[in-house]
Amino acid sequence: PKDAAWMNNGRLQCRTPGDIYLLLKSSDFVMHDVLHAFDNVSDGEKPNDFQHILVLRQWCNLHPSMEFRCFVWNHELLAISQRHHTQHFVHLKLELSSIQATIEEFFDTFVADRFAGGHVPNYSFDVYIDKKNKAWILDFNVWGSQTDSLLYTWDELMTMTLADLPETSIRVVETDREIHHDPLASYRAPIDTLDLVAMKGSDAANFKEFMSMCEKPTERHD
Repeated sequence: PKDAAWMNNGRLQCRTPGDIYLLLKSSDFVMHDVLHAFDNVSDGEKPNDFQHILVLRQWCNLHPSMEFRCFVWNHELLAISQRHHTQHFVHLKLELSSIQATIEEFFDTFVADRFAGGHVPNYSFDVYIDKKNKAWILDFNVWGSQTDSLLYTWDELMTMTLADLPETSIRVVETDREIHHDPLASYRAPIDTLDLVAMKGSDAANFKEFMSMCEKPTERHD
């Protein structure tokens, strides 16, 4: 849950069960998945045999420039986007053809018609390419607005599904001007902190008066 990383010194790496519980309890994303995972399903009903599963992954130090999100429509690889679109990595533009070829070969060999037993035709997945030019699956995501479309818009992707594209589309940030706003920027502090910072006039005065009435434990008198 990247939205809760601020609770763990800005990192998702966990060393104790307490770190895991802290991230899960602090995440709006986790809460949404627990309570509203089926909101966009046609009937909106949770299957009777549905169970939540907590999956823990071994921590790896991955270079953010080599993470990519892939969008699949009707079992075909439709589009590839740089995963961390808030940064400009100069080398990506030079390696674009090689990156695309690696991901396409990986998809055809290990993912196409295999994910979910081939019963789910539309989805997205995140992949990482290591120094040996080997691709690794990081995650699978639903096809829809719940998943960040990154360097595309969902309208663009839906339009692309109607076109007979000759090849998979791939996009990376090619200049500093193309850097996108970080969607997690609003999750770097508790909302209460932002409310306190925004206080003005009588609200600020009332809060200051309230705090002056609070005594530290060491200042209390019997």
